[in-house]
Amino acid sequence: MMRTLSLFVVLLSGLAGAWLWMRGEFFLPNRFDLSLATHFGATATRLLAAALLCLSAAGVSFMHRMAQGTRAGADRRWQIRHFVLISLSIALFTAAFIKAEVSLNPDYRAPGRSTADTR
Repeated sequence: MMRTLSLFVVLLSGLAGAWLWMRGEFFLPNRFDLSLATHFGATATRLLAAALLCLSAAGVSFMHRMAQGTRAGADRRWQIRHFVLISLSIALFTAAFIKAEVSLNPDYRAPGRSTADTR
């Protein structure tokens, strides 16, 4: 079950990264105030996509290592490569959110009064 879940997460992050790489800009709605959104421009979207692709590459590397039956801590070069991939992914996520701007959500519609409420 855990291998299936790990494979799903790795594939999902890889496909999401590829999809974001081809996409332009997008708005991520604010969790607590729906009238605000984080606007990811073209550069921020590419940074976010690169972070997801690095995370997916680290997951594929780890799953390949486990499929061979070798311990994760046996090879120093593999540990350094894995550390670099995860560190790069964290740095790219951070850069993407720093580059993104908080602005008004263009898809937000304020709740209107219903016709049944006639006070």
